[in-house]
Amino acid sequence: MHPSHVAAGRLLLVHFNAPVRRNLCGQLAGVGCNVRGVETIDEGIDLLTGGPVFPVVLVVACGDASRMRSAYDELVEGIASLQSASATSQILLVCDSRVDIAWCCHAINNGVAGFIEYENDGIPTERLQSRLDHALARYERAVADARQIHDGSLAERTGIIGVSHGMARILSQSARAAEVSDAPVLIYGESGTGKQLLAEMIHRLDGKRAQKPFLSVNCAAITGSLAESALFGHVKGAYTGATEARAGYFRAADGGTVFLDEVGELCPTLQPKLLRILQEGMVMPVGSDREHAVDVRVIAASNRRIPALVEAGDFRLDLYQRLNVISLELPPLHERREDIPLLIDFFVKKYANLYNKPIGRVDRRVYELLVDTSLEGNVRELENTIRRALAIKDHGDELTLADLPASLLARHGQNLVEQAPIIDRESIKNACQLITSGRITLPEFIEQCERLVLAHAMKTNEIDHNDLSRQLGLSTRTLYNKRRKYGL
Repeated sequence: MHPSHVAAGRLLLVHFNAPVRRNLCGQLAGVGCNVRGVETIDEGIDLLTGGPVFPVVLVVACGDASRMRSAYDELVEGIASLQSASATSQILLVCDSRVDIAWCCHAINNGVAGFIEYENDGIPTERLQSRLDHALARYERAVADARQIHDGSLAERTGIIGVSHGMARILSQSARAAEVSDAPVLIYGESGTGKQLLAEMIHRLDGKRAQKPFLSVNCAAITGSLAESALFGHVKGAYTGATEARAGYFRAADGGTVFLDEVGELCPTLQPKLLRILQEGMVMPVGSDREHAVDVRVIAASNRRIPALVEAGDFRLDLYQRLNVISLELPPLHERREDIPLLIDFFVKKYANLYNKPIGRVDRRVYELLVDTSLEGNVRELENTIRRALAIKDHGDELTLADLPASLLARHGQNLVEQAPIIDRESIKNACQLITSGRITLPEFIEQCERLVLAHAMKTNEIDHNDLSRQLGLSTRTLYNKRRKYGL
């Protein structure tokens, strides 16, 4: 082991069996490691939380076979907790041949950086040194990436915002993926999590392809007779109406990247041709009798699990295997809530500039409400929420609860105490401009006005529900339903 690596920090060893733990600590010390052994993962978490830095954590998952089988799920949860306690620490799993491969894949998805095979007499020294050197190099890169995330430089380079552990991890993995310029990438993530943005980041960081085209294809939208031509091109006269040749996405992106969004929806008849491109780098235009060589990196994305589509017979297994060289998974917004205030600030600044609104502050309650809100549309829904709020806001330099959509406030039972704006000729003119420019629909504008009028009436009139309904010209039932709708 390199001396500089040893000096970089300590190694933490977790194993319940004291004799085995002592033997492994002795072996690690023998190759120059400064190692600390603990019996349980909880002890390891306590050490990692606010304690000394441990660049590498070795978790031993071997011993009594029946005990380990019953403890596998608990062990995965513990590994995820270890990773949460120290985002940059590299967790290596020490295991033997009895560990199930499917479980190992599950462990990788929960934070394991690699595996070391344990034999009866310990771990071969050469193998141990190799794995530790690799893990320590990954640790150094993770520290550098974390520094860029927290100082904002990575957000400036990539356009992706986030300081949560999940985003730090995915950005680090994506930066590594960009270095392997010819490897296909498969990105999983719910709708609205930013799969295309991540694909664009990988393209921009790819030193070989960054200056070449990045073309995005929505596979769900290119069904039908012209889909093959759109992807792979056609020659003149290939079919009725083909009055001139067309290159198609793959030839047009030669040297660059093609992003296949929702690749799980790709028509089965087109899958063999895509496989041919991935295997041989050759594309056959419609109506042509010869293939063309292309040098294209393929980044695919899906919000559906491709193995399930393979099992159902809707997706080719060999194509999935070719696409799944590097797999990345974007976390949904509810798993990275600490990023929501940063995203709010970003979108407020973006749309305040776009709509020329002098917004300089955000009410603390706006942050609290949106952090607590279940946004099924993820980052896209959060962005649209801020955009709608700023599009209709016509006074004040602070984004407040009253500016948020009524449906969102109603979900939280928010009581509005904001004074309703005065509806004068200028306000109506501004509203018409917002509506005709497409920034807001007429029903959304009417809903906003109704909500503010009701809130203002309830604030300034200390009368009962029946009297208020008469003043507003509404039946008591209608007023009750509107108050419930808007959370008043």
